[in-house]
Amino acid sequence: MKALFLTQSSSIDFFYEFQNNTSIFKEIAYVATDEDNYKSFIKKNPQFEVKNKKIFKDWTLKPKYEKVDKNYIKNIEKKFFNSSSILDAAKIDRRYIGGLKSTYVQNDKKVFSQEELLKITQLSFKNILQFIDDFKPDIIVGFICVTAIEYQAFHIAKTNKIKYLNLRPSRIKNRFFAVSDIYDPPQEMVDDFSIDSNDFDSEQSKEILNSLKNDFSYEGVIAVKEKDKLKEYLKFSNINSRFMDQKNYIINFFKYFKNIFFKNYLFTIYKWQISRKINSYKSYQYFKKNKIINMPNTYVLFPLHKEPEVQLLLHGRKYQNQFKFIKNIAVNLPENVKLVVKEHPMAVGYRPLSYYKKVSNIENVVLIGPLEDLSSILKNAQFLITIAGTSAFEAMIQKIPVVHFGDIPMELVGSNMINKLNKFEDLKLKYFDLLKSYKYNEEEIIKYIGICLKHSTPLDFYSLFLKRAKSSINEDRIIKEKSLQLKSLEKYIFNKFKL
Repeated sequence: MKALFLTQSSSIDFFYEFQNNTSIFKEIAYVATDEDNYKSFIKKNPQFEVKNKKIFKDWTLKPKYEKVDKNYIKNIEKKFFNSSSILDAAKIDRRYIGGLKSTYVQNDKKVFSQEELLKITQLSFKNILQFIDDFKPDIIVGFICVTAIEYQAFHIAKTNKIKYLNLRPSRIKNRFFAVSDIYDPPQEMVDDFSIDSNDFDSEQSKEILNSLKNDFSYEGVIAVKEKDKLKEYLKFSNINSRFMDQKNYIINFFKYFKNIFFKNYLFTIYKWQISRKINSYKSYQYFKKNKIINMPNTYVLFPLHKEPEVQLLLHGRKYQNQFKFIKNIAVNLPENVKLVVKEHPMAVGYRPLSYYKKVSNIENVVLIGPLEDLSSILKNAQFLITIAGTSAFEAMIQKIPVVHFGDIPMELVGSNMINKLNKFEDLKLKYFDLLKSYKYNEEEIIKYIGICLKHSTPLDFYSLFLKRAKSSINEDRIIKEKSLQLKSLEKYIFNKFKL
């Protein structure tokens, strides 16, 4: 069996570990989308290109020499994208939305013209289609669809009837969805709900629900220890001094020298990293000075999304401008109902102080800091309003009605607990009816958890494999645990596709 792994940034480390712990694939090809990360990966794994000859490196594409062919684009849109625009692929890729800068700090300025985006997406589609046609994979495995290549490869797989698997967090403990769809809710979960399937472990689902009632956390979350301390803001901004983290200062010095004088990092990446640190300090001072002592008597809660992320880029693409979203919600609330906006902990340092001041100046809006406890604020809210956030699931468990505008897996649960709106005006029209019709149904939540378990596999992806969060597993058990989880994924794939 031949597999194509679609990687992005450091996920290539995980996929290579999976390759070394599986026996079901006789040949593997890779897509890599981050040149700097790939070079670092090769230094750590010099045998990688010896073992794997088929590697698609998207940074080698030269779109400036591409000529837009409107007939070609029209034909592939009809054949592969159900007549949707090929530019949808570019709109979910953070590199094309806000450029490299948007990885570090907020950037609302367009970095590519419409013509340039057409060249990029046309060229990448031609090349990934040719790569897939030449390699002829039996299965394509991807990870969180936030690159144009991943989006295009999914649609090629769907059209050409190639098995496809997308790995992404379920936000239930350490479970990762492993589904044949990049969209939410995944189609196989929709199918299970529609036939009223009882093919899931209800006892395990009940145990997980009871656990989540006491502690709504999931794999990869970084705990807040002291919400009013500057060090917590700097921790979440993820930019503590890199010199302090390095053991070999001489090597590190030459690395910085090379990056500054040969790669122009001083006016790009390093500048943005410094900006993020400054933003962190300013936001700490701002929220400390403007701390909300008493919450409004009647309010709905909107937790801001971290940007750029898949929940906005793909699942809530119509609402990527969260400032406009907040304004539209605020003006469509009933009289005497406030909109409480909470910053995302992982967005510390990303947004400038001016953004918070703009949000605070919107009439009927109360802004609270990133490290305030979401659960405490949520319990007295009339509604949780989200674009496509995980907070919807926590609200459902806390018996708070949910309104969402994007696509989320939880929308499978009955409309007596969660409702999707397509127009902001509907919030004002339906507000009291939605409150009146709300009814908590624990059996529906248990069913949802059970179907999530059925379509997921245990994977401590962020803590165990990427080491971005602290792992709860003892050091001496890490290698064994990684192997067990990778074997579990292998078994899941084997059974899902009846190999």
